[in-house]
Amino acid sequence: MRAAIRALPAKGHTRRGLAAWASLPPLYHRWAMGPGGESYLVAERHGHVLGYAARRGGELTAVFVRPGAQGKGVGRLLVGAACAAAVRGGHRSARVLAARAAVGFYAALGFRAGAGARVPLPGGLSLAAVRMRRALAPKPSTPARRGGGTGSAGRPRAPTGAGRRPPRPRSAAGR
Repeated sequence: MRAAIRALPAKGHTRRGLAAWASLPPLYHRWAMGPGGESYLVAERHGHVLGYAARRGGELTAVFVRPGAQGKGVGRLLVGAACAAAVRGGHRSARVLAARAAVGFYAALGFRAGAGARVPLPGGLSLAAVRMRRALAPKPSTPARRGGGTGSAGRPRAPTGAGRRPPRPRSAAGR
């Protein structure tokens, strides 16, 4: 989170405001994950965290991506996964209170801007933000097919032996 905030362009934010936002203590996150009721999704590659998204019900409460991973689809995947979880939870829309610098990112993902807001920060400062909303359509249910068709993620399944390695044998011990 801190690295992502420090890499933001000022875009309607003061340097002092960004510094205060990046200074939120670990206690804030512990509260958010516990009594705050947020659930987190983490994107990682080879054991390195690239970013995370947090949500509470149909509200995205945080989406941060490390500067080196920005612009590579990580944020888009995190928002998509958070929205899919909201749909599974019965929510029909997703909301986010977007920092002004992130409005374009959310707009590109189908969120519509609403009223402006100010988010209180440590030291009596505040962050300029915009309330945004996006409708969530439940995924249509499709009958399961046997063989061929699509995999569990809805991606086309390659025919057996076509460009796929054979499965590696696993030991049956311990099963």
